Amino acid sequence: MSPTCNLSLQHLQLKTILLLCMATMWRPRSDIGCLQHRDITINNDHKGEIQATIHTRTPKEAQVKSITLGTYQDQQLCPVQTLQSFLNKTSQFRTNLPEDHALFLTYLEQEDKKSSSVRPSTITNWIKSAMQDAGIDTKHFQAHSIRSASSTKAVELGRSIQDVKKHANWGLNSNTFEKLYYKPSPQVSSSAAINHSIFSSTDNSITLEVGVESTLVFPKKKPVAFFTKMEVKSLILLIIFLDQKRNTSLTLATN
Repeated sequence: MSPTCNLSLQHLQLKTILLLCMATMWRPRSDIGCLQHRDITINNDHKGEIQATIHTRTPKEAQVKSITLGTYQDQQLCPVQTLQSFLNKTSQFRTNLPEDHALFLTYLEQEDKKSSSVRPSTITNWIKSAMQDAGIDTKHFQAHSIRSASSTKAVELGRSIQDVKKHANWGLNSNTFEKLYYKPSPQVSSSAAINHSIFSSTDNSITLEVGVESTLVFPKKKPVAFFTKMEVKSLILLIIFLDQKRNTSLTLATN
């Protein structure tokens, strides 16, 4: 497994984006793409474990969204620790940027150019490129498909629809999730069987079903240059609640 600490800055940035998209279940463009550096707080919870609180100042909804993520046991796949590493390694690029600069930056690996805030549209283009590298048919699946896939998989892994709505900031009394995003597979396996499949190292491929006729398939070959096969499997299926034995993997906390 390729350690996060060995990634180039751009690959670390993309890994952070992908993990946050899946862990928060937020919109890649209007939420993740609009995150500002000043709206990220990393501290310790009452147990002394690291957590990240994230706010969006320009959400599509009328009110600001907030979420608190706890750590995941695998450091290489943990959204919080990956985010912390990204913040630490990009701090030097932020010194002369305005207070409201974006979390994600341009030109991290070009010394002759000054870094600046990445546009939300660029974020979605990066995600699309990563999906293409992973063997996903981007004619049928776009960056926003991650939101549907991750939230649906969370329900299939045993989380209630209400929990998922709270986590992703969907209105509890609205049917937006059920109508537009919840696309369960024809047959939902038991949580034990799913977890066994996820963590099995002998699988030739991993399939993430987001609809009866819509399936994301990750081939046996190494799908993304900076992720191993098992990392990609775990990244796509991480979605907040994988470690059901440790109910503290990621904390559900919204304002």
